[in-house]
Order: sequence, then structure tokens, then C-alpha cells
Amino acid sequence: MIATQIRKSVRRVVAGSVAALLLTLLAFHFHFNLASATSIHLFLVVLIALRWGFLEAGIVSILSTACLDFFFTDPLFAFTISDSHDFVSLLTFEAAALLVSRLSNQATLHAQASELHQQRLQRLYELSQHVLVLDRMGIVEQQLVDLIRFNLQVEGVALWTARDLRLCRSGVCGVTDDAIHTAFETGSDIDDPGTRTSLRIVRSGTRPIGVLVCCGHTLDVASMNAATSLAAVAIERARSFSTEANAEAARQSEQLRSTILDGLAHAFKSPLTTIMVSSSGLLAMNTLSGVEKRLVGMIDRHASQLSDLTNHLLLTASLDRADLKLSREIVDLDQLIESSVEGCSVELRSHAIERLGTRERSSVYADRKLLQMAIVQILDNAAKYGAPGSSLLIGVTQQETQVAITIHNQGSFIPPEEREKVFQRFYRCTGSSGAVSGTGIGLSVVRRIAEAHHGSVSVESDRASGTTFAITLPHDARRTETCR
Repeated sequence: MIATQIRKSVRRVVAGSVAALLLTLLAFHFHFNLASATSIHLFLVVLIALRWGFLEAGIVSILSTACLDFFFTDPLFAFTISDSHDFVSLLTFEAAALLVSRLSNQATLHAQASELHQQRLQRLYELSQHVLVLDRMGIVEQQLVDLIRFNLQVEGVALWTARDLRLCRSGVCGVTDDAIHTAFETGSDIDDPGTRTSLRIVRSGTRPIGVLVCCGHTLDVASMNAATSLAAVAIERARSFSTEANAEAARQSEQLRSTILDGLAHAFKSPLTTIMVSSSGLLAMNTLSGVEKRLVGMIDRHASQLSDLTNHLLLTASLDRADLKLSREIVDLDQLIESSVEGCSVELRSHAIERLGTRERSSVYADRKLLQMAIVQILDNAAKYGAPGSSLLIGVTQQETQVAITIHNQGSFIPPEEREKVFQRFYRCTGSSGAVSGTGIGLSVVRRIAEAHHGSVSVESDRASGTTFAITLPHDARRTETCR
């Protein structure tokens, strides 16, 4: 490469020197004066500087000075200058020639830099276009490194993502996995001009999400940073699409599951009603023996449980509909809690009920039936998961714009990582699925009822003190609806 450049420069100098000699001979033949000859040579030097650069123009300008001295200054045909004015003129000519060639060289370099910058912008623009059409079904990171290597014309690219701990490579890149992990841990960008290698921390906002490595590249810092930003956008875009697809799949799965349960609940309703009526009639006739009576009583109890579960499923399906209509009225919370406790007296028979706080009357504008269903569900859970014989604490806390109903039981614990999951449909805490019977539906129904009233439900749990569920509702849901 260097030898080729030297040969090219030598050819240019020889061509320029020949041109300078020919112009000198022509000017001498036609008896040009020094000023005219100087102008011609100056034009030649400027032309060479514009066309070839500073080195060639400098050498030719020295030769031109010698020719002008030999042919046009006294004494002629000798390399001496007797007049100081001629000496100044020649020096001025040489300085002008060198200055013009220098400026021309700078202009050429600037034009080359501008062209290179334009090429880099074009490559980045093409990369951004290709990033928008990545195949979401494939591995996005692998597609991304292939695109960066192809569009930015680098020898090798590596991309490591912190979320999936995945490292994708394309081309030849000698950076080791340990070096990439170290760069991520230190959070520092690295540039090695010797190997033309750059490591950049990929960030989503201010949060680091990976490391991008480019090996054997000619990119400037701005282009490298732009490529890193495009990589971050592509990764986050792929993740958002994946999250959206998973959410849609979960929604469709949940909708299908709810539809099936609704159908099964309706299918079970009629046979269960027949069984309950028959068993109740047999018991009412009082004609059965002791063993027969116990068996029929067992049938009646379990049929009642299945009927309650069926009603629960039907109500759950109705709560899932987007057009859920609430029958609102002013509900006295003390009366509602008392009726809820009476409604599940069988489940609470081994637990004492204690009221917390003041007995100040509190009320909300809500659907009495749905709100009682939510309280009964939490009471039932508290009784099932609480320590045998322990007390259940029920409290009502009033705030300026909302009221909270809290139910606390002792002896149960929900790990922090599961406190949000317990409100998901069919989810049951680790270790509880075999110990306590249940469907995992109840708390999801409680959340749906609270949200329908523009409220919320939350849980706090501690191994020593137990677990507390809180249903928070606005005092006046009508005002909330107007603001929405």
C-alpha cells in the first residue's frame, strides 16, 4: 500500500516537473518577462496543488523557482540572483505556491472528511431502516449484529444482553467474554485505536442493558454511539413486542379458560340442583336409618359445596365482562361486616372475630352484594390459612377521601415475591396447594370487585405477626366516576 502510494507520488512529481520545464522553455522562446513567467508557473503550481496535493506542488514549486532563476533573472543561465527585488519576488512566489498548495490540501482533506461523514450517515440511516423490519420471530440480537457488521462494514460485531445473558457474534472479533462482562460491570466505554476495537455500554435511558463490541472498524465516536443507540432501541422494541405478544396470549388464554369454566358451571348447575333437592327431600322425610342418613347428609353437604363453587364460577365469569354493571347504594360498613361474618359462620367457627379501631359509622357508595362477596372471600381465606383457634382482626380505617377495610389473621405468611401473584387467576402460594383446599380464584375476584369500584386491594405479611388484606374504596364512587 505504501509502495504504491510512493510510486504514484513519484509519477506525479515527474509529470509536474516536465510541465514546469516545458512552460519555462516556451516562456523563454517567446521572450516573456519575469512577471509573466512567474504567473504561468504559479498557475501550474496551484493547479498541481488542487489536483494532487501539497507534496507534489511543493517539489514542483522549488523546480519552478530554479527555472525562473536560471532563465529570467540576471545573470542569465546561472543560479545566482544579483537584484534583491528578484530575490524577494522569488521567495514570495515560493511562499504563495506553498500556501495555496497547503490550503488546497486542507480543502481536499475537508472534502474527504465530509464525504466519509456522509457515507457514515448513509450507513446509519440504512441500519435504522433495517432495524425497524427485524424478524420478531427470530433471535433479534443475532439479526442485529449481522446488520451492524454488514451496514457499517466492520470486521466483527458482538452483542451481550444482561437480561437474557445472551452473547451473539458476527464476523471476526477477538474480544473475550470476560472482557465484555468486565466492561458491563465497570460501566465504561472503551476505544482501542491500535486494534480499531470499541466497546460501548448499551443503555435504555440510564439503565445499562448490554454491551456492543465493534472490531476492525473505521467509525468515529459519534457513529459508534449512534450505532449503540440503535442497538438499544432495537432490543427494547423487541422486548416490548414480546411483552405485548405474551400479554395478548395470556389474555386470550384467560378468556378461553373463563369461557370453559362458565360453560362447565352452567352444565353442572342443573344436575347439582337435582341432587340437592333429592338429598334434602330424603333428609326431610326422616325415614332413613342411621348409616343411610349419614351418607345422604354427606351427599347433601358436598352437593351444596359444589353448588356454591358453581355460583362462584358464574359470578366470576360475569365479573370478567367489560360491561360489568354495579348496583350502587349507600352501604353501612359495620352492618356489611356483621352480615358477612354471619354468612360464613361455619367457616369461622374455630376463630374469634375482633374489631379494631373506633366504632365510628362508615359508609361507601357501592354494590352491596359484590362488596360482601369480597369480604366473605377474604374472611374465608383468613380462616383457612390462619392458625387454628386464632382470632381474626377486622378493622375499618377512614381517610379524607377513602376508607380501608382490613382483615388480619395470625399464622400465615406470603413471601414478598408472591404478594402480587396471589391476585392472579388460579395462582396459589407455594406450599399451600396441598395443605389447604381451594381453586385460586377468590382473590382475583376480590381485586376485580375493588377495581370495579375504582378502589384497590393489597396485602402485607410477616412471619411473626401474620397477614393483613386491605380493601381500599373511595367514600363517594360517584365523584370518582365523574373525574374519570
